Amino acid sequence: MKQERHFIVDILFVLALFGVFAVSALAIVTIGADVYQHTVQDMSKNYDSRTAIAYVSEKIRQSDVILEDGSPAIRLSTLSGQPALALTSEQDGVRLCTWLYYYDGHLKELYMREGADLGGDILSAGEDILALSSLEYAQLSDNLLSVSLTLPDGETRSLLLSVRCN
Repeated sequence: MKQERHFIVDILFVLALFGVFAVSALAIVTIGADVYQHTVQDMSKNYDSRTAIAYVSEKIRQSDVILEDGSPAIRLSTLSGQPALALTSEQDGVRLCTWLYYYDGHLKELYMREGADLGGDILSAGEDILALSSLEYAQLSDNLLSVSLTLPDGETRSLLLSVRCN
């Protein structure tokens, strides 16, 4: 009888130990999954904000030249009444313009021949680059350009660029 009782206590101890291990393992996996989910969300948010700023700044840097007629390739303008950044280039004597603007919740890019008439709603013709809540440009001085954009989550990023072509 004593032997049998001792055997039952051993089994109950092993089962209790296994239960504690199983609960601990489940808690660690749950905590790890939550940490991983938050990390992925933060990385995605950082990617979106950095990509938007990097995209606009790189486009501006690529266009920071003086055209053959002596005019700057970068200028603030409007496209169908919408504030836009016009980045002009020349290829084989033809002037082409890349427009960067905000429309319908997105940073958009439209590449076309300067002065071309696409007819209709030209703003919707641009390619969606990234989802945004707003995009603003400002010429702070002759050679200082400010870009401010707001991501869909409300985070605002700003950038000051010194342009040499102005």
